Amino acid sequence: MFAAVRIIGRLALPLVMGVVLAISAGIAQAGDAAARHIIGFSPDSAYFAFEQYGTLDAGASDSGWSQIDIIDTRTDQLVGGKPILVVDETEEATLTLEQARAQAAAQAAPILAQYAITFPAEQAASDKFTFPGETVAYNDISRLEQVSQKWLSPLHGETGISTIQLDEILAASTSDCSASFATTQQRDQALQGEKAGKALGFRLTLHGQDGKPIKILHEDKTVPGSRNCPTSYSLSESYELTPAGRPAVIVVLVQRFSQGFEGRDRRFLAVTGQPR
Repeated sequence: MFAAVRIIGRLALPLVMGVVLAISAGIAQAGDAAARHIIGFSPDSAYFAFEQYGTLDAGASDSGWSQIDIIDTRTDQLVGGKPILVVDETEEATLTLEQARAQAAAQAAPILAQYAITFPAEQAASDKFTFPGETVAYNDISRLEQVSQKWLSPLHGETGISTIQLDEILAASTSDCSASFATTQQRDQALQGEKAGKALGFRLTLHGQDGKPIKILHEDKTVPGSRNCPTSYSLSESYELTPAGRPAVIVVLVQRFSQGFEGRDRRFLAVTGQPR
């Protein structure tokens, strides 16, 4: 509720309601905005898994796709070095969303069983107006990008974190993504330095109850090409787990927006680690 109140304070109510109505009405024309499904933790908090899925906006193809990330929270690295991804990007694709999700789930099942990733993930904070579990209507993706926030305040949990802050930064890239940067004065002031050969990255900072930074959870040094020249990042939600006798683990889901075939695309990135 706290996040929702802060969002409404920044927006005209008709805009917020427009997004809500478009999603609830189930508009057939959907952009490539991933929805996510949280699978959970292993009991010892060493592993976390989630799925993101959607329908490609690739012109003639409306192919369904599904990606499952299984992450070692001790290293913040994907198990096996890459996600489980089921997608058909050909224009003749007939893969439905249900088929893609079923195939990805079947591939992930042995790994999830190996690490006993069945423990429920307790949500500590969320921006409800990111609609992470919904397939967002095509016309609302860019508006969603504009209103998504750069901070979250966990309302409960045992980590002692008062605020999770996201800052957009410039980082090295194999692609020159400078054309994808917004040209607003605020963005120009935040992204100082030579932009050629750079891409938009992000930094996540955790603040304690006294408001002071306690840890940089993540800071991009390079931006992989798989992010497709991001146009912005924002925070969706966070999860926490503190197993008996083990340190607490936090997972922060970050929304990454980029320019797709028919408009903005949304994907999720999970950043994991110990909060202290």
